[in-house]
Amino acid sequence: MTQPATDIPTARVVRRRGFNPAWLVPLAVLAVVAAVAWQGFQSRGPRITIRFANADGARIGDAIVYRGLRVGTVRDLTLAPDRQQVSVVAELTPDGAPLATQGSRFWIVRPEVSLQRISGLDTLVGPQYIALLPGPADAPVADTFDGLAKPPVLSAITESGDFTISLIAPRLGSLSVGSPVTYRDIPVGRIVHTQLADDATSVRIHATIDPAYTPLIRERTRFWNASGISADFGLFAGLSVRADSLESVLSGGIAFATPDRTGDEIQSGHTFELEPEAPDSWIKWDPEIPIQTTDASPDAQP
Repeated sequence: MTQPATDIPTARVVRRRGFNPAWLVPLAVLAVVAAVAWQGFQSRGPRITIRFANADGARIGDAIVYRGLRVGTVRDLTLAPDRQQVSVVAELTPDGAPLATQGSRFWIVRPEVSLQRISGLDTLVGPQYIALLPGPADAPVADTFDGLAKPPVLSAITESGDFTISLIAPRLGSLSVGSPVTYRDIPVGRIVHTQLADDATSVRIHATIDPAYTPLIRERTRFWNASGISADFGLFAGLSVRADSLESVLSGGIAFATPDRTGDEIQSGHTFELEPEAPDSWIKWDPEIPIQTTDASPDAQP
């Protein structure tokens, strides 16, 4: 005799709602991807467009440089619709974003070799870059600029608020825009402009000094032309050869020294006489002057 159907046992499925450890791996991957994406978003600055008549040598990945610091990167290069200009699209870093204001100037730093000077040598052995000189601090933000064919003249440098000095010399010699200004053979500034004096009897040389080194220049500071190599021969002392830095020998340069009795600090725009050479006593001056040094390069070029 068979049992009734209602007596047959049936299985009951129970769904467990506990956490499955297998989900830890994809969740961890998702968290890492989100963190990387957020970090990338935080590190991005605004995009700007710089129009050049000729962008010869510029490439994607080139740096935008201000005071030796990378403040942006070239992301794209396109030909303008009128085919008369090249549009360089660059992405600034968050630190470089405040520099994109009306009046900012951009130019491509290219190597230049002539009988008078060698400039942009770092672009000959390394990547080319676009230099930046910001506009006034209170200027409105801008995202489109007209690039310069050459570095800006003195008026643009002085408008930027850089610390400048003027030097009076009878002749320019091998000095030119871009030549270094050195202290103990360390570059602390650059010549930014040269011109004849108003009466045409001398030459006026304008230079910028890196902010960290402006305390070195005082009322009694003395400047001299450090270009080339000097040699002295004495019957008993023999041959004595003296040269400044290699950069000064190649492209000309100006050196300066400050005596132990330094004198008062000066204001930007002060004028000095440029001597043809330095007496031995100037080389021996050894004043203690506090400066604000950093690990960054002291090169003053933008």
